[in-house]
Amino acid sequence: MRDRKRRGQRRASTSPWKYALATWFAGVLAAVGLGAVAPVGSALRTSLGLSDGAVAWATSSITAVSAALGIPAGWWVRRFGAQRALSWGLFVMSVATVGSAAAGSWGLLLGARIAEGVGYLLVFVAGPVVLTRLTQGGVRSAALALWGTCVPTGLALAAVTGGALESVWTWNQWLALTALGPLIMAGVLTAVLPRLPRAAVRCAHREAGYWNGALRLGVAYGSLSLVGVAVVMVLPAFLLEERQATAAVTGAVVAVVCLGSAVGGLAASWLLRRGAALSSLVPLGAVMPVACLPAFSAEFPLAVSGGAATLVLVVDGLLISAVFAAVPASVSRAEDVDVANGILNQLGSVGILLGPPVFGLVIAAAGWGTVAALTLAFGGLGAVLLLTAARTSATGSAADASRSPDAPGGGERRNGAEPLAKAADVSKPHRTRP
Repeated sequence: MRDRKRRGQRRASTSPWKYALATWFAGVLAAVGLGAVAPVGSALRTSLGLSDGAVAWATSSITAVSAALGIPAGWWVRRFGAQRALSWGLFVMSVATVGSAAAGSWGLLLGARIAEGVGYLLVFVAGPVVLTRLTQGGVRSAALALWGTCVPTGLALAAVTGGALESVWTWNQWLALTALGPLIMAGVLTAVLPRLPRAAVRCAHREAGYWNGALRLGVAYGSLSLVGVAVVMVLPAFLLEERQATAAVTGAVVAVVCLGSAVGGLAASWLLRRGAALSSLVPLGAVMPVACLPAFSAEFPLAVSGGAATLVLVVDGLLISAVFAAVPASVSRAEDVDVANGILNQLGSVGILLGPPVFGLVIAAAGWGTVAALTLAFGGLGAVLLLTAARTSATGSAADASRSPDAPGGGERRNGAEPLAKAADVSKPHRTRP
């Protein structure tokens, strides 16, 4: 009992940002694995005799796992425990990446990447749950918004590092290198993160209408992810074909545009940490379709087009981070945040998979001017659903504020994030019966 009290006292003296940054870095390393194949795609094609389509499947198979199994993963994380799921997800990614590095055929490579996708899914379902249960108030909103930057940061890191090493290392060596980070981080998180209690399981038939908020946020996340990925994927073709830009210039512009998403997520984290309401960020979504007009027009200087495309991704990243920050208030019980994040991952992955082909087909039929219209349609849908969720959260906050502190569900909410201390408060020593 004394040991448990001492552990609780140590946790009380530890800043929640220590846990938040460690969890965020785990997400970044997982996202490096998502983007690891792209920098060495050419070498991989030559070495294994693969087609462009086969390499594309190797790249997207990780996301395909999330699109198929996101919601079941949320239920499983609830039973297994978010902290353990996060560490085990990193470990699975590491082992599977070694398999990818040693693959000598298309079948082995695809199988290893699918296994890596299982670990990736566990990380991205469990990570926000860990953040939700280890933080409160404005810190929670900021930490969850920061989580929204994991994917663009990891993809940018993979592109820069993999591109630099591609000329001096083999693709096997590069993939083997990407296996080290998740393995090390799995051990670090096991040692650093406090143990969280497992969530109780509730009967599904008692949850009529229960997931409405999480489903709205899931569709919002899918719509916004669809826009961001599609813009990035179709931009190189526009620059090369319509602007006659060189491959080097195109690569540089696309890299800057991708980083815009991370900048937007950091901006959301900064604003929410300082008390900005989620609903105040949503109107910025109107910038995206407007910015698409110069971004995909040959009438503007290339620098203006590149800057406008970057602005699209900045706002998209900001709104995606706001979606993650809104998740805790979208469910009525702290124990169900894991399933809500499973919904987000599944619907977000569906958006990522559908974005490039949908934009590509419409552009082929009606021209580059339709990019703004598609961005308005999908980005507008995401913004409206996010605004609805944010207003619902604000209404719930007002209702909770009128309750007695001792009432069920009573307590402070800030930025649409409910306090989860009753489920897993690690900021105070746990009291146990002797």
